[in-house]
Amino acid sequence: MTRKQGFSLIETTVAIALLAVIVVSVLGAFSAITISATRHQQATSLDRLVRSDAEYIKSQTYSAAPKATPYLNLSASGYTFSYQVLYYDPASKTFAAANADNGLQQLVLTVTGPNAITQALRFLKVNP
Repeated sequence: MTRKQGFSLIETTVAIALLAVIVVSVLGAFSAITISATRHQQATSLDRLVRSDAEYIKSQTYSAAPKATPYLNLSASGYTFSYQVLYYDPASKTFAAANADNGLQQLVLTVTGPNAITQALRFLKVNP
């Protein structure tokens, strides 16, 4: 009589446990990739919106300090736009909100997007 060789219950259980560990780690990697891709997409969209809004503000006519009319911003759902205007002082060679308007402004544009991601951009606007 010959004895049949096969897998024991312990060997089968160990093989299934190893397979489960491998499957869980692969699914975890896919989950991390999905989250990372979503965050990257949001950051890229935020960067494009910030640069587009800066170009939109640059294309508007110069707004002088005493009766400064606010610059218009773009609008996008889920994003908030704000900016601060700083004026150049040639004597101290600094930008500050309290300086007189000498025809050179530094605008600090801040855009906040979903998941509270924020990006700020500083750019200059010159009175032609």
